[in-house]
Amino acid sequence: MKNPKFWVAVLAGGVVANIIDFIVMGMLMAPTFAGIPSMRQDVNPIWFVFGDFIAVFVFMLVYDRVYSSFTAGPQGGATFGAYAGLMVSFPTWIFIHLMFTGFPYGLAWGLAIYGVIWGVIVGAVLGATYKK
Repeated sequence: MKNPKFWVAVLAGGVVANIIDFIVMGMLMAPTFAGIPSMRQDVNPIWFVFGDFIAVFVFMLVYDRVYSSFTAGPQGGATFGAYAGLMVSFPTWIFIHLMFTGFPYGLAWGLAIYGVIWGVIVGAVLGATYKK
């Protein structure tokens, strides 16, 4: 079982991730998503909250393993987040565009960039709250 510092970081990162996603995805991007014909509009929002906490948990598992490769504190966490965001977001969103009819290419790039920004912010929170 992970130590309490690990879980505090997951909780802090999960709260921040949910706030960011609520503002960006739930408010700013909602009209864009509603305009995509294949986008479901009937998903219970609790799944997005749960999903953010799971994402931060997995993010933290990896960060915990590579922690010593980065400087301590928010700067090291943000650097890790940038690498993690690049590794996951760019291929994911570009493939989504290729796989799903009607998913805009520009939106795929926008979400890929957003994923990197999300990684930097959440990584900084993890770096600030987690000390080995």
